[in-house]
Amino acid sequence: MQIQRLAAVIGALLSLAAPSVVFAADTSFWSDIDAPAAAKADAAAGRSIALDVGALRRFVDLESTRGASLALPLPEGGFAEFVLEDSGTLPAELAAKYPEIRSLKGIDADGNQVRIDISPIGFQAMVFAHDGGIWLVQPQDLEANAASASKLGFDTGVHAYRSLRREALGSRGFQCSVEGEHRHDDGLPALKAGPAIDTVTGSQRRTLRVAIAATGEYTAVFGGTVSAGLAAITTALNRVNQIYERDFNVRMTLVPNNNLIVYTNASTDPYSNGNGPTMLGQNQTNLTSRIGSANYDIGHVFSTGGGGVAGLGVICSSGSKARGVTGQSNPVGDPFYIDYVAHEMGHQFGGNHTFNSSTGSCGGGNRSASSAYETGSGATIMAYAGICGSDDLQPNSDAYFHARSLDEIGARLAATTCGTSSTAPNTAPVIAPLNTAYVIPAKTPFELTASATDADGDALSYTWEEYDLGAATAVNVDNGSSPIARSFNPSSSGTRTFPRLSNLLANTTAKGEILPQVNRTALKFRVTVRDNHAGGGASVSADLPAIRVVATAAPFAVTAPNTALTWTRNASATVTWNVGGTTAAPISCAAVDIALSTDGGNTFATTLASNVANSGSRSVTVPNTASSQARVRVKCRNNIFFDVSNVNFSIN
Repeated sequence: MQIQRLAAVIGALLSLAAPSVVFAADTSFWSDIDAPAAAKADAAAGRSIALDVGALRRFVDLESTRGASLALPLPEGGFAEFVLEDSGTLPAELAAKYPEIRSLKGIDADGNQVRIDISPIGFQAMVFAHDGGIWLVQPQDLEANAASASKLGFDTGVHAYRSLRREALGSRGFQCSVEGEHRHDDGLPALKAGPAIDTVTGSQRRTLRVAIAATGEYTAVFGGTVSAGLAAITTALNRVNQIYERDFNVRMTLVPNNNLIVYTNASTDPYSNGNGPTMLGQNQTNLTSRIGSANYDIGHVFSTGGGGVAGLGVICSSGSKARGVTGQSNPVGDPFYIDYVAHEMGHQFGGNHTFNSSTGSCGGGNRSASSAYETGSGATIMAYAGICGSDDLQPNSDAYFHARSLDEIGARLAATTCGTSSTAPNTAPVIAPLNTAYVIPAKTPFELTASATDADGDALSYTWEEYDLGAATAVNVDNGSSPIARSFNPSSSGTRTFPRLSNLLANTTAKGEILPQVNRTALKFRVTVRDNHAGGGASVSADLPAIRVVATAAPFAVTAPNTALTWTRNASATVTWNVGGTTAAPISCAAVDIALSTDGGNTFATTLASNVANSGSRSVTVPNTASSQARVRVKCRNNIFFDVSNVNFSIN
């Protein structure tokens, strides 16, 4: 084992009553593990690393971790350093009862945010990067570690861990077993929330008291003690809070006596572990009895069976606010926290399903026609990624809410008053007006751009999402009304290219994203800008005026250079393209701009011709720049559609 030293430096331990005191601690928590050659070649597998859990435990057992600086191993090597504070997931009374459970959050100098849990079941961290990426630090064998760590004790030993990108996580692996079970409770009234323009979410900071019960079977997965079961609940809630705080400025804090509803005996607990619908009523009855209806705002129960079931919009409702169940045979790890717990709680907060497929688990009445804005299985939290058969876009959900969910959940929060609310010490971003209505040709790439400002200087992220409803359709089918472009993770760029640039340059079609193929009177898009403010974010969404799509005789397309030819520097060359009827009304594209890329099409920094006639041919002067990765882009001036040459060519 090759040892790589990691310093964890305790910075300024903050105190409101006294000057800061600086301590320096040089502790080797982490040691890189030499991986087999095959594993080293597979970068997606992440980084194998050993953690000295005893040293880490002693670090967090210091009198205060507020202001402490902890470094975490990056998947590709190196470390990122985060300044820590308590996450607020555990109230003071519960934290005092179980001091072995620490729930933390932190932020680094680049604005990346982390959630960390250190407890009898081990160490876990999830980092939300400011550019939309997510990476994790977790035990190599997460499920096995959960039980063994709690039995062996957390204060000794070195354990194998892995730092990995979230995309490297495998499928949830139980699509068939939850068919017909993973649905919201249709017996409760649905919240009706229509689309809105310039909708602000998170202007109020909201704290809700949550009571989360655990069946005896669930607690047994983690070693069978109340402490271990509560630790597992805390980890799940800390992850969920990271998303709800960012997207809604909502924090859920466990009730002070949550230990009373963590059961250790499957034979005597008040739950039917394998029957989700039955547990809905059981949980409502049990929490009313054990916690008291006036003492919590939302209730849930974790199990190892029964799938996911929840009442719709039941937060704050005295007779139904505990109607939420999440059950999985291996209730650990990011897919459980995000795909299931965040999803089922999303129903309780008023969010409907957002997928438009009707295959696999997307069938059976699970599709919500009024919210089916995501093509196929969808990819966001309230969609069904990984369980819709041939319409699956990916194995697991991405850790953010669709614009439709922001509307629905935001409306439900605005309609309720339970918990505590205060004006957020944060200003929502402001999106520059989106006033232009475009007309574009079918089967032609296009790009959308938004810009926003933030008075607090927060690191903004952008999500462009198609906002069309239509009949349930198979993925990658354009029927003229249903969604055809999937949602992608928030990005630091305000521009989205359709199709995704990587697919456009490779001349491939991705599952879940196709260009419009037929006439459309209204192709609609919504952009959401998040400020990712630490401690509680705000977001704003705005609608682009509907795009009209015209099925011209042929797509607008570059025809030359379109092979691996060679241009000569400083010489003349001809660029040609298929106009495709775009000069005629209603598209009326009279002029184009022609640009050159020398990095394979990732950027087009060189202008070859500007504001020239959309005639299909133009002679240009080749710049004095050698390249083996040249591409040409022809873009309609004052419009959003364009095309790029299909392959790289050379300039010498």
